[in-house]
Amino acid sequence: MLSTLEIQRPRRLAVLGVGLLGASVLRAAHVYLPNTKLCAWSRSPSSRAAVANIADTYDTPAEAVREADCVVLGAPVDALPSLLESIHGELSTDAWVTDVGSTKRSIHAAASAIFSKPERFIGSHPMAGSEKGGAEQGHAKLFVGRPCIITTVDKTDLSLVKFANNLWSALGANVIQMTPDAHDEAVAAISHLPHATACVLAHLLSKKEARLDLAAGGLRDTTRIAAGDPSLWVPILLENADHLIPLLKELEESSTGLRNLLVKKDAGGIRAYLDGARAFRHRLD
Repeated sequence: MLSTLEIQRPRRLAVLGVGLLGASVLRAAHVYLPNTKLCAWSRSPSSRAAVANIADTYDTPAEAVREADCVVLGAPVDALPSLLESIHGELSTDAWVTDVGSTKRSIHAAASAIFSKPERFIGSHPMAGSEKGGAEQGHAKLFVGRPCIITTVDKTDLSLVKFANNLWSALGANVIQMTPDAHDEAVAAISHLPHATACVLAHLLSKKEARLDLAAGGLRDTTRIAAGDPSLWVPILLENADHLIPLLKELEESSTGLRNLLVKKDAGGIRAYLDGARAFRHRLD
């Protein structure tokens, strides 16, 4: 057990990968955890420079994590296993590690293989973000009032759950605990499918001579998240493809259903379809 650490707030927090989420963790910690020493590493010199006023920045991940009691991995999901492998020998005895990735099964599998004590890792996924990525977009209030899913396995130590709860609660998030499998299934529907759908619509219209000069808020709203960085989203979609593919099939069937109603000029059926969609949208407010 990691019982030698106080079940409180981190003394020294290292963030590896300073994009939107990593930078926001640092900026939120700077505001809400003023007694915590902040450290950061990123491949990008400009990303390191963006947080240099609030964190000590380092040239390598190994340097950044030394003496840290909490490490947050902010790299793309396909880079997380190798990043974890590169630092595990440098971690202090009582350090614990989490991440902010959008998929959880692969990183938990990697952690179990890398650590002799798998309970040193607990997954985290703050459900907050923007299509505008990069360290410059990070801000202290990104997590306030937002859900943060922490993912645990059978071997996860109870103290890690408390550490993660304390960290994310301090940064303003509402913590929800799930298994990696349940997480990946849930976010496929509420996050990954919407992103894929926005990309499908944007891709379709990009192939047509659409009068974009006439476009108003509706098109911008429905395609906004398609502006997300593909280098982040390709590995997310691939890692969760087993959950996403059946949902895309259901989306095709739903689209075909509406098309058939239009072909039949079934006003009542169309009204029922739109009423159902409207009722669902109101549930999000």
